[in-house]
Amino acid sequence: MKKYLDDLLGFSMKLGEQMIRCGANIERVSDTVYRICESYHCQNIQFFALDCYLTLSLTDAEGEQAAAQRCIRGGTSIHMEQLGRLNQLSRQICAHPPAPGRLDGMLEETISGSKSYSPGQTLLFTLFSAACLTGIYGGSPRDLSIILLNCVLAFLSGRYLKKLIFNKIIYNVMNAFLVGAVAIFFARIGYLDGYHTVMIVNSLKLIPGIPMVNSFRNLLSGNEINGTLELLKLLFETAAIAGGFLLSTVFLPGTTP
Repeated sequence: MKKYLDDLLGFSMKLGEQMIRCGANIERVSDTVYRICESYHCQNIQFFALDCYLTLSLTDAEGEQAAAQRCIRGGTSIHMEQLGRLNQLSRQICAHPPAPGRLDGMLEETISGSKSYSPGQTLLFTLFSAACLTGIYGGSPRDLSIILLNCVLAFLSGRYLKKLIFNKIIYNVMNAFLVGAVAIFFARIGYLDGYHTVMIVNSLKLIPGIPMVNSFRNLLSGNEINGTLELLKLLFETAAIAGGFLLSTVFLPGTTP
């Protein structure tokens, strides 16, 4: 029975980590892990999760105990299609629990079967959403061209600058400074029609929207500790974006447009 319990414990931890990496909120991850363990008639299930740490202990029907801890490194990468497949896998397991030895294989199959988007496709979607926001805020074609340029620069920095800078706050400051500097340059040479439109749209593209929604959902679901910690983290990261734009106006020569 020990192998049975270890397989279930290992799978639950891997599934929880993968869901967090895909952008799931902690309340959803916790509910999923509890339901899976209960479907195998486990008792005394104790699960605690942060976006960087998981711990789980449980007891099977015969009184055998097992526990595990796992640190999550590397942050999250929003992948809603894969998260949907993981949710479907959890529902399938709860409805018809397979042998625990098969769980890891089912998880790997689910992950490998998830559709992944190429960098070119991701950039295309980013540019399309930026163009829609520009239209909403009344930007001109010239404003749009600079907004799209900044999106490309932010996308490239996201792929390469993150490998050198692991602190998200510092990364946000540098990224926003770069975007702001480009906008100021084109405004000062008289190319932009709406400098503030460019700054607003590009700042919206940098704000972590889904994690912010997850933090509020955790708070409303009664998970105050995780919700508060995540919200404070996001507020600092968002303030860093504003700080980067502010620094671009302070350190560049000339008058602010």
